[in-house]
This record gives sequence, structure tokens and C-alpha cells, in this order.
Amino acid sequence: MPAPSSRTPRPPVRSLTGSVQAERPLAVLVTSLLAALLGLMLLFPRGVGAQAPLTGGLTGSSLEINGFGQGVTNRFGDWSGLYVRGIRPMTRDTWYADVLALRAFGLRGMQFGAAHRHDWNKRLFHALGGNVGDGSPIVPRYRVDGSLGLRMGDRSQWQVTAGGSFVQSITELHDVAATGSIAWFAPRLVVLELSARFNTSNPGNVKSQRIAGLVTVTPSQRRSFSLRTIGGTEGWQIISIERTLQQFASQEVSLSWREKLTPKWALSTQGDLYHNPFYLRSGVTFGAARYW
Repeated sequence: MPAPSSRTPRPPVRSLTGSVQAERPLAVLVTSLLAALLGLMLLFPRGVGAQAPLTGGLTGSSLEINGFGQGVTNRFGDWSGLYVRGIRPMTRDTWYADVLALRAFGLRGMQFGAAHRHDWNKRLFHALGGNVGDGSPIVPRYRVDGSLGLRMGDRSQWQVTAGGSFVQSITELHDVAATGSIAWFAPRLVVLELSARFNTSNPGNVKSQRIAGLVTVTPSQRRSFSLRTIGGTEGWQIISIERTLQQFASQEVSLSWREKLTPKWALSTQGDLYHNPFYLRSGVTFGAARYW
């Protein structure tokens, strides 16, 4: 995936420790998930009620604004930005629109996106989305994602998806990926999701994989908590026109809390930590949402 640029451009860099670093994400993922599951089971008693939505958070039409700041080590340049997202659920369709304004690696960029999800019946659904960048190296020139999903079980407590993704950078670098996920709507107001991405980057036919685990807890219609861990390898990461990081392992963890203060307003906060062999990035996000 392309990612945001160094203030002192240098030639492309290739990781020499990819084979060693690639073993770490699985350990980070398993440890984080086990700790989260144990803590959530102890914290929340058995409850009876509606399950949390798979996407986490709270239901309803909404317009959300988030601002974030993240520090980056090794003089790669700090990140900051503004993210706006609108969600409009209907009987069988859900529409999404978002705008991202990003400053990263000393460069600025904007990205615009839209997505649609349609439920064909109680079991089958599909999702399709796209993003377009403004030409900055730190965002894709364009991106398309699609998936097909199926709910299973007597209470539709299992959900599986399979899909694909295409990402084109502003250079000749591009990704083609197969994606999949499985989610379980547990009986304690908890949703557990495991997903994977198998990616091919070209030119060079570089293979990479990433695994993500998500735990979402919605103890009430007013409150939601989420923990996400991601680990694996990346084929490339553009940080400027002159410099691209290639073939390296990375890991990331995020923890979020959303609180609906009134029927119409909610606040949220999230902490993020990302690591690769070149730099460490960490920071917080604060957001406000208006519901209808």
C-alpha cells in the first residue's frame, strides 16, 4: 500500500531484515487478542440484547469529523490530518462517503471516497467502494475494493466475506489483493473478527500478507469499545517521489472508545501505534459525530 515522505529524499530503500521481522506480527497479534478477550470477558457480565454491528461503533445515520496527530521517529516527519465521514443506512442499503486531508512525511494530500453496501436478503450481501487521491505521493491515485458476504448460523451469528482490492499509486507501483474475513457475534455483546489480505505488488511480482484481529464490545446503545491488531508484510510504501520503502514487516495496534452523550451527539477517541524497521509512529485521534 502506498503511504505517506521524507524531507531529505534518498534513493529507494529495501529492507534487509524482512525475513526475520515477518515472524513478529503473528506473536503480536495472538498476544494482543488473548489479552483483550480475557479482559473483556472479565469486565462485561452476560447480557441479553441486540448484537453490536460488525463495523463496531453505534448505529444510525451520522456525520463524523475526526482530527489526529501522530509522532514519527527517525526524522521521517510527523503526521496530522482531518477525516470526515458520512453514513446513511437504509432498509437494505448503506451508503458511505468520506474525505481525508493528510500531512505526512513532510507532504500534504487529500483523498475522497464513497462506498455502498447492499443486503440481498438476511443471509447474503455485497459491498463496493472506491477512493481517488489528489495526486500527492502519500495517497493512492485511485483504489477500488469489493466483497461478497454471507451470514450463517441459526441466529446469523457467523459472518464470512471474500473479496478483492486494486490500488494504484501515482507511480507505476500498484497492488492487486485477495481479501477475506470471518466474524462471530458472541453472546456477551462482543464481536470478534479475523481478516487477511494476500497482496501482489508490481512491478516485481512482490508477495505480501497481512492478518488483522478486531474485538468490538458494545455494552449499551450509547457506548462502544474496539481493539484492533494488524501484523504482516508490506510490498512497498511511497514516502516521496524519490523514495520508496520496499518489502518489510510491520505491526500496528489501535484502541478506540465511542460514547453517545445524547441521542444526537457522540464523542470518540482512539490511540494508535505502528512499527516497521524504519520508523515508529504513535498518536491519538479525537472525533465528534452527529446522529439522525
